[in-house]
Order: sequence, then C-alpha cells, then structure tokens
Amino acid sequence: MLVISLIVTACGGKNGKKAESEADKGDMAVESTVDGEKVTIDLGGAQLRWDNLGDAEISAEEFERFDGDVVLTAYYKTNNYTKDSSHEIGLRLNWDDKSFGENRKVKKGKDSISFEISEEKKNSIIDEGYVYVYGHNVLVDKVEITGKMIEESESSGPLFTEENGLLHVADGKLVNEAGNPIQLKGLANFYLSVQPQLARKSVFNRMKEEWGANVLRLPVNVDTSFWGTPEKGYASGSDEDRARITATLDKAIVAAREAGMYAIVEWVVLEEENPLKEIEYAKKFWEYVSSTYKDDKHIIYEICNEPNGEATWDDVKEYCSVIIPLIRNNDPDSLILVGTPDFSADLYAPMKDPLQYDNIMYVFHEYTGHNSEFESEIEQIDKAMEAKLPVFMTEVAGTDAEQEDYYDMETIQQWMPIVEKYNISYIVWKLEKYSDFDRDDEYWNYMRDYMKNDSP
Repeated sequence: MLVISLIVTACGGKNGKKAESEADKGDMAVESTVDGEKVTIDLGGAQLRWDNLGDAEISAEEFERFDGDVVLTAYYKTNNYTKDSSHEIGLRLNWDDKSFGENRKVKKGKDSISFEISEEKKNSIIDEGYVYVYGHNVLVDKVEITGKMIEESESSGPLFTEENGLLHVADGKLVNEAGNPIQLKGLANFYLSVQPQLARKSVFNRMKEEWGANVLRLPVNVDTSFWGTPEKGYASGSDEDRARITATLDKAIVAAREAGMYAIVEWVVLEEENPLKEIEYAKKFWEYVSSTYKDDKHIIYEICNEPNGEATWDDVKEYCSVIIPLIRNNDPDSLILVGTPDFSADLYAPMKDPLQYDNIMYVFHEYTGHNSEFESEIEQIDKAMEAKLPVFMTEVAGTDAEQEDYYDMETIQQWMPIVEKYNISYIVWKLEKYSDFDRDDEYWNYMRDYMKNDSP
C-alpha cells in the first residue's frame, strides 16, 4: 500500500456560500491510499456560488481549468470569473465513453468518477490539484486511490528523431542527416502562456498515435495574446511571466525529445507587426534557447512568425542579421525558419532577395477559407518550388485567418494534394485544447486522416 499526500485547492465554501472558516478555503492536505484496481475522485468543490453574474452559466465546452481561485474558460474572449460571483459550473463528465450527463450540476460529495490512474495523472493531481477528464481539468477535492499505478505507453523501436537526426536544407528541400528527403507533419500547440497544460508528453504521444505527427510547434507569444486573453507575452509580461513561459517551454522541449518528435520553437510576431520592435527581448530569448538546447538535434528555430502591417522584407532581413548569427554562434548547424511579409504569405520577397545563410527555410501560411486569394496562392507555391525556394508551411487550415468556425472543404481538399506533390512540411493550426483530440467533424477528420495516411 502506498500513501500519497496531496495538496488541492478548495474553490467553494459549504453549501456554495462563502467560506466562513480557514478550514473551508485555501489549500488542504489530503491523504490517499493505493490498493486495488480503481481510482475514485469525489468532485467536491466543483459547485461554486457567485454573486454578480445572475443566472449565467459556464458550459462544459467553456470550462477549462482552475488556476488558484480563478476559473479559466475555453472561450478566450470571455472574462475570467473570480471567486466572488453567484454561479454554478455545469460539467459533462466522461470516462471510457460513459457519459455522466450533459451540463449536469456537480454536487459537493455527490458525484464521482473512476478510472485507472497513470503515473502522469498521479503527478498531475499531486502537483496541480486537478486531473484531465476528456479535455476538462476537473478539480480534485478528495482522492481515494485503490488502483495500481500504470506507466504511459511507450513506442517500440527507434524514435523518429533518432532515425533522422539533424535536419538540413539541400537543393531547396528539407533532408535528414543522411541526406534523404523528409516531410515533417504535425499539429501546432496553442500559445504556451495560455495553454501550458498541453505541453506534456501524453499530448505529444496522442499527436503521434492518432495523427501520425512527427513534429510539433511551440508558440511563445511576444505581446499580449491576439485572441484577447489576459495572459502576458514574453515581452509584454513581467520577469515572473517570462520565467513561467520559459519553464513551460523547457518542459515541452524535453517532452518532445522523449516522444521522438521534432519541436519548432516559435517566436510569435503578430500584435507587434514588425520583428524589430521587440528585438532586445528576441535576443534574450534566442540566446537562452540556442545555448540551452544547442546539442538537441530535434530543435527547429522559427524566429519570427508573421511579420505584418508595414513590416517589410528589409525589416525581416535586418532582424535576421542579428538573430541568425546569435543562434548560429551557439548552434551552428541548426535549421532556422523565417517568416515572410503579409502574415507569412509573401514568398516573392525571398525569391527575389534570399537570405545569405545556409539551412534556412521560408515560412508560408495558408488559410484556404480566403477563397478570393486561393488561386494566386497556388501559383505562388508553384513558382517558389520552381525556384527551389525552401518552404515550410508552419500554419495550414481550412478556415479564414480570423479563426471562425467555418471550414472550406472544397479548397482544403485542393490544397493538401499540392502540399504532398511538393513534399512540403506542414503544421495544422491548431490544437487549442485537449478535447480537440475528440472532435468529430468533417474538416477535422479530413486533416487527421490526411496527415496520418497522406490521403483521406
């Protein structure tokens, strides 16, 4: 029998009212035992009372995770809810395809779920006070562990990164260490500052197993998030924010290494438009990453995501003249991806005036929902391939760039065969939350099946 001491957060007082004693709030130590085959989690604390939101309700789709006394929601334009309002959280609890009811109110001490616990889930409970249940981070108020620990499944045979080693560019194509052509395919994580819980090996293993992914993209936002979330970026935040983002990135890089996947570390130039605007923070960031991971063959540097607005190719080149030598001083053989003007949609600029560095690829983003631009973008790719311009498509989606819930199936089904024709490496934008793995719609299924099988 194993005894585990947990620290969990009590997010609600007795009967949904404000806690009236120190015992009813804050952190509580819980002792749990391991003996048998199942884990039971009693979801006390999942019922919260609020004072100022009337009869508003956070649905199962909105509920994301607890962060101290704050409930974070999946709808990023929705304000965070603090501990002083009058509201109940509606949850849909699922495990092994057994539904506990849609938007059912979780009563303190009444509802529980049972499942086998892995080492990672155990550590999640111990370290964070909540556990993932079909994409929802469910607060743990009481844990009765009666099951043996089981390890996360590991892939047999050599890892993909071990087989292919250090990547480089030859004759306009991406090749592995042996000089053989290679195509990287993967899913983009959402901003690490917004969804740090996606930076874990179990997430990356699902990308491999369910999508056939061999690369992932780790976005570090420079400014406040484009989606209006309250989380600060690397430049706009405090030293504490930067330390938190860096710690999440470190965890993700190590997890990618263990999963045998290449990891694109991305500096998100978006809100600030011009990469030169925050170049001092960029220098600090890339010095840390390139010096820390100089011996890791699975790291790829995407040094500026989407130059836009009035940012020109000359601005990007000036930025590169500082950042590329800095990285190469630490990691001389690294693969570096460079964003192009107009939200990484202009390959004509580097075709006319390419950078004078080895192992450089140019970033192109394709959102096929822009029907009016689709034919011209196909023509641009054709010309880039004819010119032997090394292209890496670090974002592709069947939406428009506003990320609306609209998917143009006709255009994405035309675009993906072009990607395969030229063996272009690509990243599907985006895995926004863990429950996206369980999406079941025409577009998501098409992209998953195409990545896994090179055709739907």
